[in-house]
Amino acid sequence: MSDRIRPGEPLTDEVVRIAGKQYGKAIRILRDEPKGRYEAIHDARKRFKRLRGLYRLVREAAPEFCARENARLRDTARTLSAVRDATALVEALDRLLGDCETDECRQALTSVRDRLAGRRDAIAASQTDLDARMVAAIEACEAGLASLCDLKLPGGGKTAVDVLARGTSKTYGRAVKALACARETDAPADWHELRKHVKYHWTHLQLLRPAWPGAMDARAGVADQVAEALGDDHDLAALSALIAAEPDLAGDAGEIDILRGMMAARSERLHAQARAMLTHLLQDDPAIIRSRVAALLRAAAAAD
Repeated sequence: MSDRIRPGEPLTDEVVRIAGKQYGKAIRILRDEPKGRYEAIHDARKRFKRLRGLYRLVREAAPEFCARENARLRDTARTLSAVRDATALVEALDRLLGDCETDECRQALTSVRDRLAGRRDAIAASQTDLDARMVAAIEACEAGLASLCDLKLPGGGKTAVDVLARGTSKTYGRAVKALACARETDAPADWHELRKHVKYHWTHLQLLRPAWPGAMDARAGVADQVAEALGDDHDLAALSALIAAEPDLAGDAGEIDILRGMMAARSERLHAQARAMLTHLLQDDPAIIRSRVAALLRAAAAAD
């Protein structure tokens, strides 16, 4: 329950408690690196995304605070992104290798993977200031933790419910619009935009789970699968852009043809998977989501 908003409790206290826990975890991960440096960076960036989702939920009630802290988290994540982004491309090749059905395909993609792994290692070796970046990220987390004393959200039960219901429905509405846009354009940037809004919706479902555990869990499960699929698709888009800029990484013309064919086929499957699941997840009008969440929060608060 520590990562959930408890209906009926003062909203400021709940957001401060949850944010404090996420910042504390990020600080410990970055400081102790329990699973190695690059896994620590990956885990910390996930904490930053959850914090940004939390602030997005309540930002209409504290716009200046949420804008400032969102910018802090976004900028901190970017300082740690280079090696992680390079690693994600290697992982994308690993997934593509799992789709190979012929030795020719496996040999071609293995060669590409080896070159991408070499690129990742070179980027890692070139980051001679990574120690300083890690220290700066910890300091940014500590500053974000200290800033929580500035947060002031509505204290009344009805008003707090309205803040949470509005925040949920706005993010949901953006996901609905993003899905329509991605379907129309099929552009990588629009699929990535859809993923961001679905991931924020997932965060909000997790935060509001106590209001209706079974239904929230079911919706969150679908949102998580969609976000995972579209995350894989974004890695493929990033890989495609890299190959266009640096074709030597993909090898000769034959290897490039095999790679592009595999990427296109996988991307098409991922888009179809996302569309099918989101047809049900995003079928309601945002106004319905707002009223439903508000009713659930009021009922849960009254039951406690």
